[in-house]
Amino acid sequence: KAQKVLSASEVSELLLEARNCEHRFYSIWAFALFTGMRNGEIYAIRHSDINLEAGLIHVTKQFTSKDGIHETKGNRNRVVPISNELKPLLKELMSKGGFKETLWLWENDGKTQKQKLVCNDLLLPRLREWRSGEQAAVLRDFCRAAGLSEVKFHDLRGTFITNMLAQGVPLTVVMKIVGHSKMSTTDEYNRLAGVAVKGSTNKLGYSLPGEKFSGNVVHLFGTSK
Repeated sequence: KAQKVLSASEVSELLLEARNCEHRFYSIWAFALFTGMRNGEIYAIRHSDINLEAGLIHVTKQFTSKDGIHETKGNRNRVVPISNELKPLLKELMSKGGFKETLWLWENDGKTQKQKLVCNDLLLPRLREWRSGEQAAVLRDFCRAAGLSEVKFHDLRGTFITNMLAQGVPLTVVMKIVGHSKMSTTDEYNRLAGVAVKGSTNKLGYSLPGEKFSGNVVHLFGTSK
């Protein structure tokens, strides 16, 4: 299935338009685009997971409407480096104090009773559309209105991966940041970024003929009459 991602210029336009109109999802989209985290991981991120001094985000939990708060996919904790572009937004969000929501989690056996978990330090704003799973439709509609490629929320993760690879970040490093366990998963985005083929056509053993001059006129397609 073809992956949809935004180019670097489209990302800049998306964030600019969202910030200028003070869109309620602006900080959430920006966080997703600069971390490559999964939707459920972003939803569960708390102030205590952010280490500004070390420049790291600790990803240890995710939230889904079906299972509540639980371990990340594959039970693999990881860290995401905080970019210079993201740091000011994180500082702004943390200065406002945490957002509050009562979530729930499974008991230790993971099968039966659920516990309520009152969170007072959630990093990102609690939005009705986000909680009800409508975040993909919100982003798609915004992109359509802004004249951008129509992508869904999960495509922001693909956008992060593709642009990292396109900038020359090694595939193994990207795997660690986004939590991929199989190289084949990340390698799909390598093809989107054109990493494997970029520059290869410059090695052809032939070239176009030089420009043909006649006075001040350049003839590219034969001799003028």
